[in-house]
Amino acid sequence: MFDKLTKKTIYIIIGVAVALSLVVEILFAHPHGHAIWDTVPGADIVIAFVGCWALILFSKKILAPLVQREEDYYDKEDDDNE
Repeated sequence: MFDKLTKKTIYIIIGVAVALSLVVEILFAHPHGHAIWDTVPGADIVIAFVGCWALILFSKKILAPLVQREEDYYDKEDDDNE
């Protein structure tokens, strides 16, 4: 299914989903928050979107090099086994 989708199409789908979420929040949500960002329409969506991307980038750029092994890690000949 995802083979036929291009990056542009995926970005358009994400943009439409974010815009639709913003419209639904403006129409149906009642701002009763205690903090300033609870009264700004769409702040929850922006915070969630930025948080998700930060988590993805953190895991790909920082955690992956720490945890991943080389492709031939298990195929290597150990000096002890010779």
